[in-house]
Amino acid sequence: MDKVTRFHLKTDCKDRKKLLDYCLNDDEQFLVIGWSYIYKDNENIKYYEDFYNAVKKDVKKINHAFNVFRNVKKDDLFWTRDLDGYYWIARAINEPITKCDYDMDIGALLPIEAYKVGMDIPGQIKASFNRPNGGIASKIVDDIIIEYSKYIYNLFSHTKKYSFNKMEGSILDNLPDFELEELVITYLQLKKNYYVLSNSIARKSTTIKIECELRSRDKNNMQKAVIQVKGGKNLTIDALDYRTYIDDGYIVYLYAPVIKNIDSIKNCYEISRSDLIGFYDEYKLILPKSITMWENLFM
Repeated sequence: MDKVTRFHLKTDCKDRKKLLDYCLNDDEQFLVIGWSYIYKDNENIKYYEDFYNAVKKDVKKINHAFNVFRNVKKDDLFWTRDLDGYYWIARAINEPITKCDYDMDIGALLPIEAYKVGMDIPGQIKASFNRPNGGIASKIVDDIIIEYSKYIYNLFSHTKKYSFNKMEGSILDNLPDFELEELVITYLQLKKNYYVLSNSIARKSTTIKIECELRSRDKNNMQKAVIQVKGGKNLTIDALDYRTYIDDGYIVYLYAPVIKNIDSIKNCYEISRSDLIGFYDEYKLILPKSITMWENLFM
């Protein structure tokens, strides 16, 4: 099993709390899709394929969520989110079935077994729910998040349903990108006495060279700084690319496996692996679980 999908529980239901309670908080649990209107002119819909074909005939382009349901296999995993911002891990336990519910706008449902995980989960999963135009469903392709999802399902279901691959290397080698960025930014706040300007946090734009902007907490030493983080094992940052920030009075901090020209530019500093590992060991008791769990999860 290597299929994990992010799934929004959103239909045209006027009372979304009622929909979420129906899907997640009853004895039986479901993922659902809408388009219930299609039943008004198609009274003979019995099976999911009937429903799929009726909607496909009626729309210009069928929503990706229909294909997710159509191609689902038992034991495929899903992440969904409730109205309180808690994330749930869910396992498909059967094929999708038709259901006509105009009140909650349900056209089909997928039987699942789901567990509330909480809010302290990897940033890649959170970001997938907040991505503009992300749609109802989106496949998660990051290998480490797929393995994490298997682990989490086992943990919360108290089973050994899935086997998962163990990673090799240090905590820094295995942290997903979001968690590595969080660790480096926390390092600057706790060790270098900065605070983060929250409205400066990059939204994964490929045109933005920095993760965020920071300000000194020392009233007698008013500094401003920016940070860039690159994970993996073969990524390179060229310090000269950040000259504009330095010219504007920023201190630049960089973390990457390879940093070029760091000695050719003033006010540009490398955060080394040893710096970060030392910080992790010193502060891990107060770091979020989304970071610390990777230490023992796969190694």
